[in-house]
Amino acid sequence: MKNYKISIDLDNLQPEESLLESVSPDSRINKSIDSGFFLFFYFLTALVLGIFAVSGFNLGVVKGSYFAGLSVKNQFVSIPVFSQRGFIYSKEGEILASNIESLNLWLLPSKLKDGKKEELILKLSAILGITEDSISKLIKDNSGKSFFLVKGGLSEKEKEGLSSLQEPSIVIGKSNLRIYPEGEIFSHLVGYVSLVNEGDLNKDSFYKINDVIGRSGLESFYETRLRGQRNEILIHRFKDEKSFSEPQKGASIILNIDYDLQRDLYYELDKALRESGARSGVAVAMDPQDGRVLSLISLPSFNNNAFAGGLNQKEYEALFNNKREPLLNRAISGRFAPGSTLKPIIALGALEEKVITPSKKINAPGFITIKNPYNPDIIYTFRDWKDHGWVNMREAIAYSSDIYFYTVGGGFYDVEGLGIQKIAEYFKKFKLDSILGIDLKGEEAGFIPTPEWKRQARNEIWYQGDTFNVSIGQGDVLATPLWLNNYIAAIGNGHNMYRPFIAEKVLDVSGGVIEVFQPQVIQEFSFNEDSLKVVREGMKMAAEVGTARVLKDLPFDVGAKSGTAEVIKGRSTNSWISVFAPYDNPQIALTIMMESGREGSYIPHQIAYRVLKKYFEIP
Repeated sequence: MKNYKISIDLDNLQPEESLLESVSPDSRINKSIDSGFFLFFYFLTALVLGIFAVSGFNLGVVKGSYFAGLSVKNQFVSIPVFSQRGFIYSKEGEILASNIESLNLWLLPSKLKDGKKEELILKLSAILGITEDSISKLIKDNSGKSFFLVKGGLSEKEKEGLSSLQEPSIVIGKSNLRIYPEGEIFSHLVGYVSLVNEGDLNKDSFYKINDVIGRSGLESFYETRLRGQRNEILIHRFKDEKSFSEPQKGASIILNIDYDLQRDLYYELDKALRESGARSGVAVAMDPQDGRVLSLISLPSFNNNAFAGGLNQKEYEALFNNKREPLLNRAISGRFAPGSTLKPIIALGALEEKVITPSKKINAPGFITIKNPYNPDIIYTFRDWKDHGWVNMREAIAYSSDIYFYTVGGGFYDVEGLGIQKIAEYFKKFKLDSILGIDLKGEEAGFIPTPEWKRQARNEIWYQGDTFNVSIGQGDVLATPLWLNNYIAAIGNGHNMYRPFIAEKVLDVSGGVIEVFQPQVIQEFSFNEDSLKVVREGMKMAAEVGTARVLKDLPFDVGAKSGTAEVIKGRSTNSWISVFAPYDNPQIALTIMMESGREGSYIPHQIAYRVLKKYFEIP
């Protein structure tokens, strides 16, 4: 094989000569790169650099102070200083909810020096009266936290003992303990507070561990106004530095509640329950002219002060496992058969629909009978509580004749009757099946039974007897005491149903008015004046010579309707009385009910008489 040598003059080599001669003229290596590629690369680079520039500006300039502050704050442990809740007052200015200062002991694990833990546990056990094991477990369970609560409600002696330790890992912070001077008398109205739970913390970032929140009553409904604004104690993690800022007290609330009326009703009803052996009782009073709630009582009651310091197991079971349900606000959440207290609505409907004239008399013996429409051999007997003889509408209301209202409601003799559809229509006009909107959580609506409901719920047809029962407030019809009192108030004022409201106004920390709550009409009536007059006159007769005649000794006329609803046949009944007074210009509507009292009990009537006499300052 021959060897060939190529001689290259490196000094005179031209750039184009460095390319292989064998590469064809159409090869890709000879093609220029598309300018669009450079343009895309240029803009992509510019975009990335722009993003970095904007982010850097945002972090360094716009939010620089924020992150600098955050960096500084991360050097501190923040211990909450809980605000004072606003006070709650009766309309006369009597305190119903207030606070007392309480001291809490907090522990900061980061400040606890090595080798000092056992010594500190021993000292804390001696000062606080807590076992060493309990404190050790508390420290272990909270080892990952910046701080945690060791004990609340420190005594002055405990505070002095802790202060003498001069221990940097412990902090004594102020808190507030909620107190209720009248306890059980106002508990369902005012409600109570308790420690927040995990659900509260997740739902609202305002709350911190060991904070309290309103759980029921006005404490719950007006929580955001009452709770105020907390602040904090800042403790440096690495230095002996501490700063403190004052919290802002919550707004206070003045109620429409009449202090003396509430107390009088409570003591009267509580005494009656104890003496009669009745299971429970309710009282509601309001101003018929605007819906202001003057009193609201549910018995059995509970002491709301027990919740402020936390319930022990015995207290918890006594409240939450009690068959008498003391925490249930029966005035707004209890649904009961209203009995004859519904008869004024049936009477008003019958007059408006021209089912009967007010003067027409109906024979009301002790009972009537009707045949089963599908089997004439089956006969149903519907009884009255007494033989009333011949009665017209005013007399039927006054003496509470069941047979009269069976007749005008379901039809009998030569009277066609309203029928269940019309009855339901008039109940709805009075909002029996609606929430009225009181400023308390947990209000329930009443219930109106209909043929459609019975068919769907029970797969049964509707009988004439069902209409009879509904016409006298029995059967499946249900009402709350709050609604019943509100409807009686509407009969009293003759025109409107108002939203019942408890709070009158909200005050700031200096006593200035922030907000005033105004009356609100929720149903305006346009009944024939003559129809309404007949119904009102029947209720006036009830207080003069009828079932509520215990009220006749008051020095002014009143309108009233009593009722007795059978709960368990032959064994227990609910006894009602509803009154508006004075008759010509009502200033109060009052309803009292005793649950599972004895048949024919007039105890609520007697309570109403004594309370009204005192309310109007009659000697």
